[in-house]
Amino acid sequence: MFRKAVLLALVSAVATSAQVLQGWNDTTLAQYLLATQQVGSALFTQGLDQFADTDFADAGYPAWVRNRIEQIADHEAAHVADLTETLGADAPAPCTYTFPLTDVDSFIDLAQRVTTTASSAGIGTVGFVNGTGLAIYAASIAASESRHAGWLTSAVEKRQPWNSAWETPLAPSEVWSLLSTFVSDCPATNPTLPFQLYPALTVYPAYPTADGTVFVSLTLKAAAQQFYLAWLDGLLVQYSPIADGQATVPEGLTGTAYAVVVSSPEPPSRDNIASGLAIVQFPFDSYASDTDPGDLPKKASQVAKDA
Repeated sequence: MFRKAVLLALVSAVATSAQVLQGWNDTTLAQYLLATQQVGSALFTQGLDQFADTDFADAGYPAWVRNRIEQIADHEAAHVADLTETLGADAPAPCTYTFPLTDVDSFIDLAQRVTTTASSAGIGTVGFVNGTGLAIYAASIAASESRHAGWLTSAVEKRQPWNSAWETPLAPSEVWSLLSTFVSDCPATNPTLPFQLYPALTVYPAYPTADGTVFVSLTLKAAAQQFYLAWLDGLLVQYSPIADGQATVPEGLTGTAYAVVVSSPEPPSRDNIASGLAIVQFPFDSYASDTDPGDLPKKASQVAKDA
């Protein structure tokens, strides 16, 4: 396994941002941010429409859980409304979304994963924008989504309230590889955003253990090449060689992390990403130590590159 600690340079020079995130500008980044929020808003709306108070009660949840989720839905709708108003005629319209909601538990689990992803989207966006206004939007959304995700994992699912000392930034194409799976159809008039398209990745089990083995399901064009599973957890990236469709889980992963197949043990970017992302969960209790000083970033370089 390979281990690298890298810190996202949130304040980048305009020229550097343009080089790192090719094909994007503040308008398309705002459109992308709106698209992520439209997915989240649709999820909470559909989930609340599908599951009534009695459904939550039958699933063993007290009344305040659904009430709080209604508040989160209001936040998601506010994000969508504000970004739509800001973009004006450039705002993409909502798409049609399909979510695998079979019961209340599946709704809550998916809500946690989508809000975590939305938080990573906001953090990653901050590093690429040129305008202060959009940076504030992205940072504010990221903080809000992180609170939502933390509340869902702790108060509702009775797991950890946070992941690690750092949140995980993701580039637009990395985020969209996760969220686009819920998009069924979009209006033809919507802008075409410059996402890199990657084959879907499945990593199972979804709740692996350190030093255990995960199975990687992915169709690769160059199957004979050596590939690695990159584990993104906060600002830490670790790498496991993939052999016979399997990879070893590194130590030190906590909370909700991301996995992606890369062709080299370097920070994921357009140059080496070979798959979309998968979400993996590493719950920990209150007695766990989730911050190893030796793992803290020691230099400023970008995690969320052009991907």
